[in-house]
Amino acid sequence: MRLQTKGLLLVAGATFFWSLSGAFVRFLPSTDPWTFNAWRGLGMGLSLIVWTLLHYGRGALPLLRQSDPRAILIAATFFGIGSSAYIAALNMASVAAVSCLGATSGLFAAVLARIWLGERTRMVFYLATAVAMVGVAVIAFSERNAHVSGLAGSLVAMVMAVCFAGQSVALRRYSAQGMEPAMIVGGLGVFVTIATFGTLAPVGGDTILLLFLMGAVQLALPMVLYMRGARHVPVTQMVLITMSDAFLNPLWVWLVFGELPVAGVFWGGALILGAIAATTVHAHGKTP
Repeated sequence: MRLQTKGLLLVAGATFFWSLSGAFVRFLPSTDPWTFNAWRGLGMGLSLIVWTLLHYGRGALPLLRQSDPRAILIAATFFGIGSSAYIAALNMASVAAVSCLGATSGLFAAVLARIWLGERTRMVFYLATAVAMVGVAVIAFSERNAHVSGLAGSLVAMVMAVCFAGQSVALRRYSAQGMEPAMIVGGLGVFVTIATFGTLAPVGGDTILLLFLMGAVQLALPMVLYMRGARHVPVTQMVLITMSDAFLNPLWVWLVFGELPVAGVFWGGALILGAIAATTVHAHGKTP
């Protein structure tokens, strides 16, 4: 299997698991968003510690010692701010709306990759991004609850998109080294920060276990897949693939909770997935 094809499959797998977030959030509608994100972050951090120990064995400690402090700080900060903004945004709007606004991260990623990494983006990716953004707009204007609660909600969702773009570029920038330590610091840092500032509300043991499960399945697992995919896939294409979350995330919520999107969600999803398919085929044909 070609390395780029392997990378595309890894990123696609990460997107699938990330898209389960809306279903988890809707399953715990009464949980305070800060408390939600704190326990979820702790679950991710601990799961990644277990993964790192199992995968690297005796090399786990050297991996941490050899990690670039800048990589850890940048990636962990982007994750911490972005994940908190995401949970907050989901409490202000429908899953489809937040997923649509989050899909704009592809535009920010293209700009950051050009400035920070010097990655040249072929015209086909810009065209595909434009098509995907049309799909995002179709979803946003069709879904009856697609507006966010005022200007504050819109800004929160856009902060999430910028942070995800920055995190993706950071993972690509430092892909030569294992980025597990950065994500571990990010997950544990979210918990410590929220607990320190006294915004951690009391919750039951069942809720904590579910949030730990979410941290493992919906954050740690896709993060491992995404970090590995980042080694072989350009940033623009990575983030373009994740734009399918705008279609998948509300789809799972509809199937599980009956939060029924209107037909425009499916039409917009078709445009997004079509754009992703076109760039994937094009990239596969160009790879030697």
